[in-house]
Amino acid sequence: MSQSSWKDQIKKQWGPHSHCPICGKAMPSDKQFCSQSCRDNYVISEKKQKKKGRYQMIFLFGMMAVMFLFLFILG
Repeated sequence: MSQSSWKDQIKKQWGPHSHCPICGKAMPSDKQFCSQSCRDNYVISEKKQKKKGRYQMIFLFGMMAVMFLFLFILG
């Protein structure tokens, strides 16, 4: 009478697992990444994101300085 949901059926079939955030492969739930190459790709992408964020902040503060110059000193 009671029908199990599709999620319960998948849990029975595959057991507890998680997926790699880089490639999406199934892996044991206690690991963060499926392989060393995925870990390396994650570290590289995080470094790129931090570098991009720094450049954006420098640009933002530079534009604020230019606006301050135009509004209060030259105006």
